[in-house]
Amino acid sequence: MIGCGLIAQAHGLAALQIHDRLRFVACMSRRRESAEVWAKTMNIDPAHAYDDLGAMLRREQLDGAVIATWPADHRSHIESCLEHGLRYVLCEKALVTRVADALAIWERAQSLGAVVVEGFMYRHHPAVVRLRERVMSGALGAIDNIHATFHMLDESTASNEGRSWRQRADAGGGVPCDFLCYPVDAVGWLAGGVPERAMACGRQNPRTGTIDRLYGLIEYSSGCVASVASSRRAVFDQCLEVTGEHAQVRLPVAWTIAGDTELIETRSPRFIVRRESRVHIDALSPGERLIDLPVFRLQLENFASVIRAEAEPVMSLRDSVINACVIDGLVESMHVRGSVPICIPPEILGAAHSRPRRPE
Repeated sequence: MIGCGLIAQAHGLAALQIHDRLRFVACMSRRRESAEVWAKTMNIDPAHAYDDLGAMLRREQLDGAVIATWPADHRSHIESCLEHGLRYVLCEKALVTRVADALAIWERAQSLGAVVVEGFMYRHHPAVVRLRERVMSGALGAIDNIHATFHMLDESTASNEGRSWRQRADAGGGVPCDFLCYPVDAVGWLAGGVPERAMACGRQNPRTGTIDRLYGLIEYSSGCVASVASSRRAVFDQCLEVTGEHAQVRLPVAWTIAGDTELIETRSPRFIVRRESRVHIDALSPGERLIDLPVFRLQLENFASVIRAEAEPVMSLRDSVINACVIDGLVESMHVRGSVPICIPPEILGAAHSRPRRPE
C-alpha cells in the first residue's frame, strides 16, 4: 500500500475479507507514524512500514501495489513501481492530473508489459453492471444522451492550514480529478463511441485556486451527447441516467452506493405518458459506509485475478487515457469559453482493451 489515508483504509479492510486471494504485506506513507498505524490495523509487522517508497520497493518482495496518494503524485509513484520491477499497479482515481502524464504511463506500461489499473470501484457494483448490460443489450435502442453528476457541498474552513488535498491545486484537488472523473468515465463507458468535442463552463475558486464547479457537454462519434456536472457548491448528488430511443434507465446514486438501491427504467408508450419499472438491488452488506463499501472488495478480487492471469481488468488503461483527454478538453473549454476538439492519439484509439503483451 502506497499512501495510508482514508481510501487506503477501504482497500485494507477489503483485503482482510479476501486474505486467501490477496493481502497487504507492506505499506508506505510520507509520515512514518501513519504507515505504522495502518500496518497495525492491517496486521502487518511494523518492520514493513515505511516513509520512503524506494526503500519499500527495493526491500520487499511484492506482486503488485495499490496507490492511494494525492492525484498529483500518482505518475511518480506509478513510475517508481514500474522502475523497481512491479508489473501490476492499482492506482486510485484520478489516474493522473494531466494528459501528458497519462500518455507517459501508457508508453511505459506498454514497453514493459505492465498492467496499470485506475481504481474506479463503482464499475464493480451489481447495479452499475446491470445498468450497463441494459444499455449494451440494445433494450434502450440507440443511445441519444447520457447525464451524469457528482455534487458535494464544500463546507471546509477558509484557512490554508485546514485545507485537505481536495482544496489544494498542487495536490490535484478540485472537481475535475476528484469528482467529475466519475461521470466522465461512466459516460465514456456507455456512449458507444469516441469522444470528439467538449464544451464546458465552470468556476475557479479564488481562495483555493481549484476548479470547484464544472459543467460540460461531450459529443461522441456514435451520435450520443453526454452532459456531465460536478460542483462543490451544490447539495450531494450522484445521478447516472442513460436515455435511448425506446427507454431511459437511471441510477439515483451511482458512485458510492450504500445499502439497497433501485434501477429505474422508464418507457413512454404514447405522448406525455411515462411508465416506470423498478429493479430492486439488495445491499452487498448491511450497514455500508464509504470506508467498508464492498465494491472495494470486488475491485481487489478483480485485481488479484488480473495478477494471476485469470481475468482482464474491469478498467482498462486505454479508458483511463481517454478519460484524461476528455477532462483536459473540458477544462480547456471552460478557460477559453468555447468548444474544443478532444484529441486522442491514434495509438490509443487503436489499442485493444486487454492487457499489453510482456516483451520477450
